[in-house]
Amino acid sequence: MNDFKLDNEPKITSGFTIPDGYFDTFSEKILAQIPIHEPKVISIFNITKTWYFVAAAIVIVMLSIPLYLKYSIKNQELDATTIENYIAYDSSISEDEIVDLLDKEDLVKMKIEFNLQDEDLETILSTNSNLEQYIIN
Repeated sequence: MNDFKLDNEPKITSGFTIPDGYFDTFSEKILAQIPIHEPKVISIFNITKTWYFVAAAIVIVMLSIPLYLKYSIKNQELDATTIENYIAYDSSISEDEIVDLLDKEDLVKMKIEFNLQDEDLETILSTNSNLEQYIIN
């Protein structure tokens, strides 16, 4: 094998050559091509304005929830005839279950005062000959 020496062999020259003074103005050329970008200025008031909007939104939500609940419950109220018809035609509810669900307030509302005196009862019983009906009920 032949001895190989780097210093004795002819060197291959590259086809690319840099012109004289190219790197002297290189940084100026690159900076001229970059668009000038000024940073965005954020004011302190703009940040506080955002917090004001957040606080206003929270207040609006806090006020709207009770109003919504107040008016939505009114729409769901049922009248007395609807409830009576439901109880009368629904066979799965017994009278004992209804009595268990009644409160003292409900019993006071249902209480009917009959202002019957003994004299009135005696006249009714004396005029009606069908006493068996009164005894059964």
